[in-house]
Amino acid sequence: MMTTQKQRILMLSSDFLPNIGGVAAYVYELSKQLLKEGHEVIVLTKYDGFGVQTKEETLDGLRVIRVPFSPIKKVQDLEYVRRTRRIIKQLIAIEAIDIIHWHTLNKDSKVMRNIQFPSGAIVHTNHFVWFREMYRAGQFAKLQKMIPYTDHIISPSYEIEEMSRAVFPETGVTRIPNGVDPASFYPDQELRQKTRLEYGIPNDHTVVVTTNRMSEEKGMGYLIDAIPDLLQKHDKLSFFLAGDGPELQYFEKKIGASTGYNPRVHFLGRIKNTDILSVVNTGDIFLQTSLEEGCSISVLEAMACEKPIVATEIGGNPDIVRNGITGITILPKSSEAVAEGLEQLLSDPAKRALYGANGKKDIEDQLNWESLAKQVLTVYEKSLVKKLGQ
Repeated sequence: MMTTQKQRILMLSSDFLPNIGGVAAYVYELSKQLLKEGHEVIVLTKYDGFGVQTKEETLDGLRVIRVPFSPIKKVQDLEYVRRTRRIIKQLIAIEAIDIIHWHTLNKDSKVMRNIQFPSGAIVHTNHFVWFREMYRAGQFAKLQKMIPYTDHIISPSYEIEEMSRAVFPETGVTRIPNGVDPASFYPDQELRQKTRLEYGIPNDHTVVVTTNRMSEEKGMGYLIDAIPDLLQKHDKLSFFLAGDGPELQYFEKKIGASTGYNPRVHFLGRIKNTDILSVVNTGDIFLQTSLEEGCSISVLEAMACEKPIVATEIGGNPDIVRNGITGITILPKSSEAVAEGLEQLLSDPAKRALYGANGKKDIEDQLNWESLAKQVLTVYEKSLVKKLGQ
């Protein structure tokens, strides 16, 4: 079922560009595609800073309203909730919003708690942040209070879908994976050569690349432990590690001590969204070591750039990485598994090329925002029909 009626959609997400991460990318890409499909989209988000002034801008055709978010922790949530809720009520009254699609569990759920919206439907994408810990702790009642007045839940992976159905048996739940825009992520040999030249990486080196936050839940420590032996076994192997986080400096020091500050290990730290394409294209293999994951947009971006994937077999990774077809799934929490997974591709250039081509085809066939936005629109339509009888 596909709607032909123009929808007025309000995207509520405290996490949005210029932030780097899955939620911000999801909201931006989905909103952009919905706009392209002919619907009206307003993104309501925050900006960090003092003051009371709301900012409004146009970003790639999207109308973006930003609410100030104070650096003072004692008041920031209260101010964000109060200001954002007021704007939502104004938009409902003045602009005849059809759909409110909200995202972050920690902040936006507080905003939605007292929103009355009898004239439209409320949809939530369960991005998994915070949800998994509370689910595993059996805090179903608390989760039910945190996700109020929601007509439908979108789950990006089978795991999240199952958890969502368990907590919200009376609410509609639909699995729609994340996606990527093939026009924004694609193989680019020119960028590859340029970035390799910039970092002094020889053309004949095989490069393992990752764009992962340097924090415990991302499992990067297992890669760090695997690197010294891999460098010893392969003299034409380099690592390209993009991402910041609380463990970055520790990892840099640990690699320095274990490899003698080998110049074949490159820590890039925090990168801009606009640099992700060049970073991913620099590599020959994309590695994702996460211990917890919903539906990894970084993996999808790498697949769109025709990179074979090595990823932990957790969360939504097996939903998008087809083991032995587009990449290799490995056990989590194991430096030996990281090394073994990489070794399979390091020793077989033909397999790398095949897996990369297969992954790119999956993006073009189904895991792209044009296809996925149509599924989201179907959820909107069904939610409106169920709630309003239209």
